[in-house]
Amino acid sequence: MSALHAGKVPHRSGRAFEEFSHYRRARRLASARGALRLDRRAHRRVGSQESNISLSAFALLFHLRPVPGPPASPLPPVQQFQFDPSSPEYKSLDAYGLIGDSRTAVLVGADGAIDWACLPDFDSPSVFGALLDPGAGAFAVRPAEPFTATQRYERGTNVLVTEFTTAGGTMRLRDYMPYSNRKIPTAEIYRRIEGVRGVMNVEVLFAPRFGYGAHPPELEHSRYGVRATGESDGAAGHTIVLSTEIPMHIENGNERRAVGRARIHAGEETYVVADWGARRAHPIDSYQCDRRLWQTRTFWRSWVDRLTYHGRYRDTVERSLLTLKLLTYEPTGAIVAAPTTSLPEWIGGQRNWDYRYSWVRDSAFILRALFNARYMEEGTAYFDWLLSQALEGSPIQVMYGIRGEREMPERTLDHLRGHRDSRPVRVGNGAAHQHQLDIYGSLLDAALRYDRQGGLLTVTEWEKLEALANEIHQHWQEPDMGIWEVRSEPQHFTYSKVWAWVGLTRAAQLADQLGADSPTEDWKQEAESIRSEVLEKGWSDNAGAFTQAYDSDALDAAVMVMPTVGFLPASDERFQSTLSACTDALGAPEAPLLYRYLVAEEEADAPHSEDGVGGREGAFLLPSFWMVEAMGLSGDLSGARATLATLMEHMNPLGLYAEEVHPETDELLGNFPQGFSHLGQLNAIFRLEELKRQQEGW
Repeated sequence: MSALHAGKVPHRSGRAFEEFSHYRRARRLASARGALRLDRRAHRRVGSQESNISLSAFALLFHLRPVPGPPASPLPPVQQFQFDPSSPEYKSLDAYGLIGDSRTAVLVGADGAIDWACLPDFDSPSVFGALLDPGAGAFAVRPAEPFTATQRYERGTNVLVTEFTTAGGTMRLRDYMPYSNRKIPTAEIYRRIEGVRGVMNVEVLFAPRFGYGAHPPELEHSRYGVRATGESDGAAGHTIVLSTEIPMHIENGNERRAVGRARIHAGEETYVVADWGARRAHPIDSYQCDRRLWQTRTFWRSWVDRLTYHGRYRDTVERSLLTLKLLTYEPTGAIVAAPTTSLPEWIGGQRNWDYRYSWVRDSAFILRALFNARYMEEGTAYFDWLLSQALEGSPIQVMYGIRGEREMPERTLDHLRGHRDSRPVRVGNGAAHQHQLDIYGSLLDAALRYDRQGGLLTVTEWEKLEALANEIHQHWQEPDMGIWEVRSEPQHFTYSKVWAWVGLTRAAQLADQLGADSPTEDWKQEAESIRSEVLEKGWSDNAGAFTQAYDSDALDAAVMVMPTVGFLPASDERFQSTLSACTDALGAPEAPLLYRYLVAEEEADAPHSEDGVGGREGAFLLPSFWMVEAMGLSGDLSGARATLATLMEHMNPLGLYAEEVHPETDELLGNFPQGFSHLGQLNAIFRLEELKRQQEGW
């Protein structure tokens, strides 16, 4: 049986988790080194030898051991991973980097394996899906013997460099998807193999599986590589081609894969290119690989050079913005929450969701971050797309597909084991048609930011925004499903009411600025009614805090946005009591991480929330960044900075955040990388910089 169809993978043992925690703590003591630079060597063809791969080496399930380094810096350290096929484990999210072309994004492991690739778009079925099942397809380039590896990005780009070291030599793998800034999509993955020192035997595995791993391909060998054809989502004729100079051997048994081996000497280099939709393999030189690399580097560095922020967190801000750019679907301007589906919020649990869509709620946070970073073009493109969806249909939805789709039917893929046996695997998202009151306020807040940054709203657009304000006016007293998209009964969520207040106040401000003939006085009066009700019904004397919902003592970290949106000053005694209560009751063992709320499975004395899902979850990064802002606004700037620094320890070695963190082991959980977490960090950084300027009298 091949490694792609290996037996059940065990969960991490207690010892493995303990070692993993040691790894993360050791990593915090290390510092970042500079980006690798490409050596200018004469291009030499690689030598080759007959393919004879030990397929067990491609299980893509490895044990990670820490290699500590020097003291900490704002960016995470370059982390060395040791890969040992004799100790099978799923790779942690710490061991993945992201590349993309602003149409889709691909996860590349530190072992050289592409374990997640949906081609040609974010919402396409996966072609390489080993992230969710070892048998769901992979594309690996790696040494043939045990090795250590490090990953880093070329500075100012999304070009990913993995460096492998064996007893016999060192090799670099440079992964990127060409970014030509043209409107013609390519969906190509370029993998440049560079011999650095000594000699190394390199193995290549090409094992696509169409339709989320449901359909093994038909493979056809040619002089220049391999073509795979197959069925995906009921449609036949899909193709992906591997073009390479490395001799490939097809195994058309149950595994249906192509394997190859080459011997790489120092100074030699070659490319392996996967090309979605191509009809046949081509000579590698016809791809103009080095020109594509130069063009891609130039694009990313030119894009990063537009960043006007040069504060203490410059490198971290840069990486978060580069990540958000990778989550952007350029043809429409939509920004997905994450490029993955069903990465669990708790290993073995069922809180596994599809995040490859664009949420209206994110709009206020996205525009705030992009405009603060002076990325007006991207912010405007996203707002234009979002507003166009609101104009096209009524009512406005919680989320949309990347092309504006309104239907995202949720289903489970029962043929997949799930990441580390966490099931079900879901595609689509049933929350799309939930009633969530806060989304109206999010869009109106985004519109006000857009207007204040010089954007011009048309009369037609204002009519739609005015209609949203009237929707709030008429329906704010109804219960909803809240920011966390519960799957239980609707409730009067405090966060939702706060954002209803935001929506009406922002609408009134917009109308005044535009000189519109709108019922602004009615909106202002209703906003004051909302505020009064929240102060009365959202407050619990028992909890000493604003709670998750009316008539409840359960806490919710989401209410910490109150001073951020202007609902209450941070100095208000009730908010200060809420901040204290949330940090005490919702704090995970490794402070300052917070749970968003306490689920029934958590062992805690505080009241729990019933969200209709069941099972545990990790500590959430986004509310933890909200806490940083709240601390800063409360006047504790030094404490906020210290908390921010601690939160930054929970990015992976490449500066990427997941949605959540395991409260005991520090392992990254949830869909990855998570845009909301990066937005939370960006907005916290910009808030602290603003407060610092105010403190210094700028």
